[in-house]
Amino acid sequence: MNNILVFVAFILAAIATYFVASRLAMFGDGVSEKTKTSSAFMGIVIGAAISLPELTASVTAISIDSPDLAIGNLLGSNLFNLLALAVLDIIYRNHQIMGRTDNGSKLYIYLVVFMTLVVIAGLSLSLPAPLFNISFNSIVLVLIYFLGVKWVNSRTEQKVQRRKRKNEKYDDYSYKQVLYRFIICAVLIMIIGSVLTVSADQIAKITGLGSSFVGSFLVGASTSLPDAVSVITALRMRNYSMGVSSLLGSNAFNIMLLSFTDAIYLKNNLFDYASPSNIVTSISSIVVVLIILYTITRKQKRSTMMYVIPPTVIVIIYFVATFTVYQMK
Repeated sequence: MNNILVFVAFILAAIATYFVASRLAMFGDGVSEKTKTSSAFMGIVIGAAISLPELTASVTAISIDSPDLAIGNLLGSNLFNLLALAVLDIIYRNHQIMGRTDNGSKLYIYLVVFMTLVVIAGLSLSLPAPLFNISFNSIVLVLIYFLGVKWVNSRTEQKVQRRKRKNEKYDDYSYKQVLYRFIICAVLIMIIGSVLTVSADQIAKITGLGSSFVGSFLVGASTSLPDAVSVITALRMRNYSMGVSSLLGSNAFNIMLLSFTDAIYLKNNLFDYASPSNIVTSISSIVVVLIILYTITRKQKRSTMMYVIPPTVIVIIYFVATFTVYQMK
């Protein structure tokens, strides 16, 4: 009976995730409109909100004394997020969404690449922990994240201020109404997303897939479902910049969460317990975001067949990287 309840919880959480994450993106767009903030900035805010299930997964991994799993959850989720973006790019190929994003999405790619390089350095080098058990890498990641978000916001807000934007889509809502609804959806997505993640992990164990490639794929998909739904909603609203930025913002926030995970792992430096397979995941993520950067910066319109080549390459890289990681375990 308990096993049945786990499956029911997973299905209900998946349905609730679709509903709440879509509203999160919608009201995030409303906040952006009411406050005249850039889509890129709201993207990073939404990205932080939809990253909370990944935090649940990593805290759970720390509680069972599995630091390598905690790191793998966050880095693997990042790679899965990029796979979701590539698949959506293929589905919406007629819109050529990457060419319609603003400068903020490109700036977030630089931030994600820089932070991932710091992670690779932390996984490759054994550095002392200057503050209790917290490593230099974790401190650097936090500084880079907040300074980077401030830098991106300042660069994108300058352009927003030059534009005259009219409140059209959300005239029926006041600023407080869209803000409160956004906050409520953010809290709900944390709760529902956590249920989704925990139930997916239990399903993997019940079915005997816990340590397999399929099991890892299931858990990774469940933690990334809120990200995918919010991006789909943003794309349907034709707010391409917020859709892409929210996913990239989620990746940046996930990397920053490594610092929090390091802080709560009281035994030692978290990075010292990570397997080399995490370096493969990190390098693959950098390659993929650089491909996305290429698709964003090539402004001229391409034929549909030519346009889908980069996202198709990303899909191939994902499965090759994930299978390589599985072989290394």
